[in-house]
Order: sequence, then structure tokens, then C-alpha cells
Amino acid sequence: PYGPAGTGKTESVKALGQAMGRQVLVFNCDEEFDFKSMGRIFTGLLKCGAWGCFDEFNRLEEEVLSAVSSQIQTIQAALKSRQDSMTFLGKDIE
Repeated sequence: PYGPAGTGKTESVKALGQAMGRQVLVFNCDEEFDFKSMGRIFTGLLKCGAWGCFDEFNRLEEEVLSAVSSQIQTIQAALKSRQDSMTFLGKDIE
């Protein structure tokens, strides 16, 4: 979701996750996040089936956003094709 601070975006995502039986993990992004740390977060989310909610996503550096975009596209392609497993950042994930 997009919008001003304090309007309940994160709480809405957490409530939707709970309604759908999904654990929601919230990450507060800052300038220290790089594509490797985001990749590790995505790997963990893939392995446990949780949702990730990334607060302050706009704080990521432009180069990091580009790499993260590619990572998300890889995940989306595997989900779209309903694969039981996938290779992500050189690791096989079921």
C-alpha cells in the first residue's frame, strides 16, 4: 500500500494476513539494506511461506531497488507457474 504515515497500511496488511492464515513479518527498511540482505529475507519468507511487509521501502538505494525488482520477478514467475520448488540466488528452495 501507498500513502501517508500513520494511516494503518502496515496494520491492514497484518490483519489481511491473519484473516488468510499467513504469518506477516514486518521489516523496517533503511539505507543499510542491500540486495544481499533483501535476498536473505526473501529466502526466509519463501521457506516458511510467510508474507513480508517492508515499511519505508522507499528508503532503499536505487541500485538496491533495481536488484530487488529482479529478485521479486523471479519469485513471481515461480509462483505464477505453480512450481513446487525453485532456484533462488543459487539455492534450491521447496
